[in-house]
Amino acid sequence: MPQINKSRIAKNTAALYFRMLLMLLIVFYTTRVVLNVLGETDYGTYQLVAGVVTMFSFLSATMATASQRFFAVELGVENHTKLKQIFSINVLIFIIIAIVIFALTETLGLWYLKTKAVIPADRMNAAAWVLHFAILTFVVSIITTPYLAIITAREKLQVYAYLGILEVALKLAILFVLIYLPGDKLKLYAVLLFLVQILISAAYIAYSTLKFPECKLKYYWNSAMFKEVLGFAGWNITGSLATVARSQGITLLLNLFFGVLINAARGVAVQVYSALSQFSLSFFTAVRPQIMKSYSVDPEDKSGEMMKLVFQSSKFCYYLVLILSIPVLIETQAILSIWLKNTVPDYTVIFTRLIIINAIIESLANPFVAALHATGKIKMYQIVTSSIILLTLPVSYLFLKLGFPPQSAMYSLVVLTAIAQLSRIYFMKSMLKMNVLNYFKHVMLPISGVTLLTFILPVFFYYSCSASFWRIVGVAAITVVSSAGIVYYVGLTKSERGALKMFVLSKFRSKKE
Repeated sequence: MPQINKSRIAKNTAALYFRMLLMLLIVFYTTRVVLNVLGETDYGTYQLVAGVVTMFSFLSATMATASQRFFAVELGVENHTKLKQIFSINVLIFIIIAIVIFALTETLGLWYLKTKAVIPADRMNAAAWVLHFAILTFVVSIITTPYLAIITAREKLQVYAYLGILEVALKLAILFVLIYLPGDKLKLYAVLLFLVQILISAAYIAYSTLKFPECKLKYYWNSAMFKEVLGFAGWNITGSLATVARSQGITLLLNLFFGVLINAARGVAVQVYSALSQFSLSFFTAVRPQIMKSYSVDPEDKSGEMMKLVFQSSKFCYYLVLILSIPVLIETQAILSIWLKNTVPDYTVIFTRLIIINAIIESLANPFVAALHATGKIKMYQIVTSSIILLTLPVSYLFLKLGFPPQSAMYSLVVLTAIAQLSRIYFMKSMLKMNVLNYFKHVMLPISGVTLLTFILPVFFYYSCSASFWRIVGVAAITVVSSAGIVYYVGLTKSERGALKMFVLSKFRSKKE
């Protein structure tokens, strides 16, 4: 079996981190500007309406996962003829999905907006306008998905990183334009986001078509291949549906019980969650194709390379999210006040803390998901984990109906996310023969020690100093410095420390030369 290409993983990870650092700064800034420009009511309305459209994203998300899986498998065995055929089939499937989602959102979405959503009467027209353009934006992104999938499968992630930076930069630019444009700001925001999506999608499609021979479309039909892709996606759809339904369902439940102002608080918390989880996903995006390719070459994983990569990527995904999360968890109130210029909606602090904890737990899931998807046999796995994830909605509804505060929905989310991860451990053992004892020894034990130790110095510094901007800087600096040493000596094995040292030294020598 070929060795895991660690150099390629490192280069792709570096490019994706550069992308995410810039995106993190821009997303945090744009959230503050959007909230100030639109106001709490319009911002909450946008979060609600966009959520109605995003609820249907499980269809495209499912097919995107299926596409990446099939592309990576064929690249692993170097079957370029079948790769070209599968790509053509995928483009056709995504066009069908785009038509289906357009029809569903323009009917069911509009029905929900006019009959169920709690929106001020004078903003209903603007909300409908936002819905239509959010649908068009989403449809364009769906058609682009197979091109993104082939870029990921071919591990050309520098392109993904650069175009991602361009996208968030354009979204930042439209906010400055929005300030000076006359008219309804909420309507204009929806239109400008649609135009940005058109431009970015065109760039992805043009690059893929020029660089990859399989992307030069030619009509191809194979019913067996069509059924194979849809068969995998059909079971995977339950997982995507559960995740999206949980996220957007909580938004709708909170709106039902508390109105659009609570959606503004959740919207801010979700922005923080998205920024943090994207750092973990950046590393995982670089690793995922290698997990799937290694399985396609050696399904029995006789050398243990795939499982070793799963364990290592689980730890690194967790450490990345943890280190970034600690300063935000400790200084949540102060950071939100500076970020949003004291326009902090009620419940934002508790929502943000709980959703960060949820992101930390979820960071362990992605490597397992990639390994399980590589097998192609995901029926029972998806049924069980999706059922656990979906339990969040009835449990949250019960607590809210009984008069519990809004954060009770977020507590339910965290607990059931942890239970879902335990179910993935079971399926890794039953489907891929993972040694559970080794997993707890090599993954759970180190990350538990790192988690406990990394909080000590930042918390001590927090209680030793009075509230100020410099205290936030101090907490962040102490977290990064102390956690680097703790992760190196407590969170990594001797061989991992050696590999990391060799990688850093090789990069230093290459720059010196």
